[in-house]
Amino acid sequence: SKTQIALEYAYRRSRDPACSVFWVHADNETTFTQDYKVIAKRLGLADGLGGPELLMAVRKQIEASPCWLLILDNADNLAVFGVGRTQSGRDQGQDTEEKQSLYDFVPRGPAGTVLWTSRDKRISGSLVGGRRAINVASMTEGEAKILLETVMCREIAEEESHNATALLAELDLLPLAVSQAAAYMGRTATPIGEYLSKLKKRIKRWQVLSETEFDRHRRADVSNSVMQTWGISIEHIRQENQMAYNILHSLAFVDNQNIPLELVAKAAEMIARPTRYEKTASAKSVCIKDQDEHQDEHQDDDDKVLAAVVLLQHFSFLSPRTSGERYGAYEMHKLVQEATQYSLSQEDRRTDQWHFSEVALRAATSLFPEGRRELWGECERYLRHAQLAAGWAGLCRGGVEAAALLTRVSDYLYDRGRWREREPVDLKAYEYRRELLGDKHPDTIWSIASLATTYHAQGRYEEAEKNYMEVLALQRDVLGDKHPDTITSMASLATTYHAQGRYEEAEKNYMEVLALQRDVLGDKHPDTITSMANLAATYHAQGRYEEAEKIKVEVLALRRDVLGDKHPDTIWSMASLAATYHAQGRYEEAEKI
Repeated sequence: SKTQIALEYAYRRSRDPACSVFWVHADNETTFTQDYKVIAKRLGLADGLGGPELLMAVRKQIEASPCWLLILDNADNLAVFGVGRTQSGRDQGQDTEEKQSLYDFVPRGPAGTVLWTSRDKRISGSLVGGRRAINVASMTEGEAKILLETVMCREIAEEESHNATALLAELDLLPLAVSQAAAYMGRTATPIGEYLSKLKKRIKRWQVLSETEFDRHRRADVSNSVMQTWGISIEHIRQENQMAYNILHSLAFVDNQNIPLELVAKAAEMIARPTRYEKTASAKSVCIKDQDEHQDEHQDDDDKVLAAVVLLQHFSFLSPRTSGERYGAYEMHKLVQEATQYSLSQEDRRTDQWHFSEVALRAATSLFPEGRRELWGECERYLRHAQLAAGWAGLCRGGVEAAALLTRVSDYLYDRGRWREREPVDLKAYEYRRELLGDKHPDTIWSIASLATTYHAQGRYEEAEKNYMEVLALQRDVLGDKHPDTITSMASLATTYHAQGRYEEAEKNYMEVLALQRDVLGDKHPDTITSMANLAATYHAQGRYEEAEKIKVEVLALRRDVLGDKHPDTIWSMASLAATYHAQGRYEEAEKI
């Protein structure tokens, strides 16, 4: 496979003591950023760096190396590297997004080499020169036989040669399929002919999809027989270790990379708990029957979880990640995950599909922490798992719970200023809540407001304004004009007007907000004082410096009284007043402040 070839190249280059070799999982922005953080730590970069600043620092540090190799593995989503963005996207004010593509953080220079691996052939001629791309061809039969013997840990006997040839043809010479089959036969001492017979009896091929249609449960570029290979191994795991079987299916609904052992253990723990469906339906899935029969075995025991993980590794369903901070985490091949998802989508497996998707959602919900600064590392660790588990929640009718989890994810991304990642999270939470709770539910309204904040932070003010207007109308209807949430939305709308230079509309809204807050919250409430500061900023932006000065002096006095001289807001107010003095040419007063 392409990754194995890249690994071989990396090992060969690493023999040169002067050459630094770096490996980055480039599936998406999250994995790219996570691996850059690991590299930053190894390079001794400052711990305080974050976001684009950290990514650029890593790029520059790599470029400064006398000899280096960077491997960007599984760069299948080329859009995050700026490929395929349309003119219409630029016309809608998304220039900033293009400038922030991950390609900006890929090092360049004559001292180094960047090796990309990708399934998307568009990488040739875009990120890579058209003549520099290398297509990884299928293995030859001879290569496949060597792989089969290597993984089985034995040579193919002469009398097995015909069956081996037939088996490799059935597997389309695909490395993963051959490796899976060999791992099974090696562990169970199954003759090649017997395995081939089982495979042919179980064939249920994936249907070929036309180019104009798409089904997430089907892949047109995957050999049909690969799924049958996995099916045999999965059935053997079910017979040998029910916990391993259950864990494998639960992990089908989280990210296939960087799966912490804690997530595996939490999934095993959650499997023993009945789902909503199992509480109301009389029919039980196979996995639930097993739990009922063996409750006293305590399948969430740490030793049993580890034994299950070891078994999954033996069958190549999981592989350990031992680089940098990822010790104690695992990977699952994408196609293994998709095959498991597809098998659960069959009509006779819908109960299992409900169960395992809910297990994944519960496990991710349990592990994703509140977004306090000291827990940001844990938030990052479970970020993709939470997003994907929530995305599958429709299978188990867990949309409300998923929306609550996505709200925590959204809060974390808000704190980190990662607006591009936050947008789809807010959208998904809104979709769940609108469908299940209705337009006027407070949580639904909150999701619209959160999305508006995300748009505003990206400079997409028209979209933000539209959302804030919708939020304000709903809150006035549901909560009333004087509810704090309604007033907050009015203030947010005013801020959006101000950002667009629509100062008269902003002023009008701020005046109304200020009057309501003085009535409802009082003159000394922090929100009231903030609205005064915002109104002063609007006056300042219009050149109405005397009016701005008057309010800013009052704001500064209130904040000194309420917050103290050393509070950040108080200090900010001093700086703001100094700016107004400066704008009036009163430089001595400005200098003094």
